[in-house]
Amino acid sequence: MLKRRQRKGGNNERLCLGCRKLRDKRSLVRIAAFRDGRVIIDEAQKLGGRGAYICPFTDCLIAAVKKRSLAHGFRHSIDAKILNELLSQLKRHILWMSGDLLRLWQKPI
Repeated sequence: MLKRRQRKGGNNERLCLGCRKLRDKRSLVRIAAFRDGRVIIDEAQKLGGRGAYICPFTDCLIAAVKKRSLAHGFRHSIDAKILNELLSQLKRHILWMSGDLLRLWQKPI
């Protein structure tokens, strides 16, 4: 019988879309995307839908937006209006340590 190869990160680690590092699932912010186009922050990390994880740092959020990693993580493009709403929701979940996210909001994506 073949042994099943375990994922590099194990069960409790997820990949951040910004810095591309494996981190503990509980230390990341989960963003869920649904088929009807809604994109919300999953605080309990238990909602359905396609999930993507990001570190709670502005640098990771800026990197994810610049690299368009969120669209890649959700496996479909994200409307600019929905992305702006998501970024405004993420304000209270992200530790504002460095970077200037306001400049990203003003640029059309």
